[in-house]
Amino acid sequence: MPLFFRKRKPSEEARKRLEYQMCLAKEAGADDILDISKCELSEVNWGANAPQICPTQVLIVHTNHLTSLLPKSCSLLSLVTIKVLDLHDNQLSALPDDIGQLTALQVLNVERNQLTYLPRSIGGLTQLQTLDVKDNKLKELPDTLGELRSLRTLDISENEIQRLPQLLAHVRTLETLSLDASSMIYPPQEVCSAGTQAIQQFLCKESGLEYYPPSQYLLPVLEQDGADTSRDSPDGPTGRVSREEAEWQNRFSDYEKRKEQKMLEKLEFERRLELGQREHAQLLQQSNNQKDEILQTVKEEQSRLEQGLSEHQRHLDAERQRLQEQLKQTEQNISNRIQRLLQENQSVTSAEYMGGFVCSRIRMEQLMSITQEETENLRRREIASAMQQMLTESCKNRLIQMAYESQRQSLVQQTCSSMAEMDERFQQILSWQQMDQNKAISQILQESAMQKAAFEALQVKKDLMHRQIRNQIKLIETELLQLTQLEVKRKALDTEALQEMISEQRWALSSLLRQLLKEKARREEELREILTELEAKSETKQENYWLIQYQRLLNQKPLSLKLQVRTVGPHRFGEPPAPRCPAEDSCTAVWGRVCVHAGSGGQQGPPANTCCGRDGCGPLPSTMRTRTSMHAHTHRHTHTCTRLHRHAPTCTRKHTLVLVLVFF
Repeated sequence: MPLFFRKRKPSEEARKRLEYQMCLAKEAGADDILDISKCELSEVNWGANAPQICPTQVLIVHTNHLTSLLPKSCSLLSLVTIKVLDLHDNQLSALPDDIGQLTALQVLNVERNQLTYLPRSIGGLTQLQTLDVKDNKLKELPDTLGELRSLRTLDISENEIQRLPQLLAHVRTLETLSLDASSMIYPPQEVCSAGTQAIQQFLCKESGLEYYPPSQYLLPVLEQDGADTSRDSPDGPTGRVSREEAEWQNRFSDYEKRKEQKMLEKLEFERRLELGQREHAQLLQQSNNQKDEILQTVKEEQSRLEQGLSEHQRHLDAERQRLQEQLKQTEQNISNRIQRLLQENQSVTSAEYMGGFVCSRIRMEQLMSITQEETENLRRREIASAMQQMLTESCKNRLIQMAYESQRQSLVQQTCSSMAEMDERFQQILSWQQMDQNKAISQILQESAMQKAAFEALQVKKDLMHRQIRNQIKLIETELLQLTQLEVKRKALDTEALQEMISEQRWALSSLLRQLLKEKARREEELREILTELEAKSETKQENYWLIQYQRLLNQKPLSLKLQVRTVGPHRFGEPPAPRCPAEDSCTAVWGRVCVHAGSGGQQGPPANTCCGRDGCGPLPSTMRTRTSMHAHTHRHTHTCTRLHRHAPTCTRKHTLVLVLVFF
């Protein structure tokens, strides 16, 4: 039987994650924790075929498609040593009826599932400390929840529960109870709104029990948890303490390594983000260049076509004018010839030429009539051919213009569609990048909070001095009990001397007990201070990290921008020159436009702890006051250049950005 079942084909990322987690589980020493979350699994089988990778401490199977914890053919006995079981974000409709067999279970998270009820055997989880059934479909809780003697946190919010079981009052260790107060009937809404303590007091009153705070019952639970972890130690207290100290040191070093790894991951993420933004800018620049080239090509084509049309029109006009000139010249020649013939006819007066003249005139008239008809026909044919050619050219020009318009329209449409597709693709890439960034940031914040809480609990639990104080308190309480028993026996014998000795011993033991309790409280306060210092150091490191990144970004300014910053001054914009500081020689530092004087360092400057009296003088910011040894009086001068002045024979001017690193 295979280990995992899928009803549908998983993604490539889920398959790779599952293979990686299974390889980690098969490695030596990695059998305590198994994380197979986000692998798109529909069923998990812990049968006889996979005992070598069955976890012994922590099982994380959240964000999958599980409908049941185990198949019917499998038994819960394979998970009997599990202490943490995380099943949130699945599709579980019910928990196994024999879940009470997991007697070592301490944390059970079934948030955001489809549970409609909880099995009654859940009361058998005597070591369960956290139960999270948030965002399910529960309508009621079983009475067996009152048998969970170690339960500290219970979350039943975002369900359909309206009543709490009265036996929940027997859970004396309950510290946090989360529910929807607006939908509760029992206890009343005003009681549920008051908090966990008010709810427990109400349930104890209804059950006829006296209420005690959970802090009085948590110590046995914590000691039992510590005893379970060290029960199998063969070397006695000293060896166990040394091993615990070594384990604590190893875990602390692992924590530091994970912290460094997270920092490297942040740097890698920023590098990838910067690379993606750079690629996006390049793609956008290429798109703009391509668009400009297309528009330029269209403009050139249009201008070339318009130029060709104008040249063709000029050619047609010139041809038409030439034909008209030829026709006019032909008509003029014919009229001149006729006039000359008429003059010749008038000069002939002799009778002998009269008959010939008449015959020649008749012949000439016939020739003239024929020539005129041929000329008119020729003129008509030329005009018709010219008009036909003109119409043909105009049709061709119209077809060329229509083809150009259609081609231009198609090019414009293609350009618009390609630009829209590229914009949509860019928007999608940006949204994916934003989602990945938000997801990574939320996951990092969540893991940091969980690591901080686990580290605090581990340090309080593994502290050697705290454990020794508790053991001494137990011994003193045992001695006081024995003294009380001895005192009762001595009273029966009525011996006054022994009674006084016992009273003195009781007083001494009581004083020692009070002293140990004070030492215990003082040690807890010291542990809290240590944690506060560690947190402050972590915040300082993080602040320094971002300041270094900011300085790197400022150091990467383009050369053109640096030249512009150097050339820009107050006189460039027509402003009057800025007033100089009267104590510029003794000026020690400038923060933005804030001038801080050393007082006694210069001859012309004001004395220490005094103001020069200029406009805008105000107190030094608290951040500068605590990180530098300068005075608390500042002088803000309008339009003054930001410079760093140190008291020296010569004035050294630096840029304000260098001052940022000096202060931080």
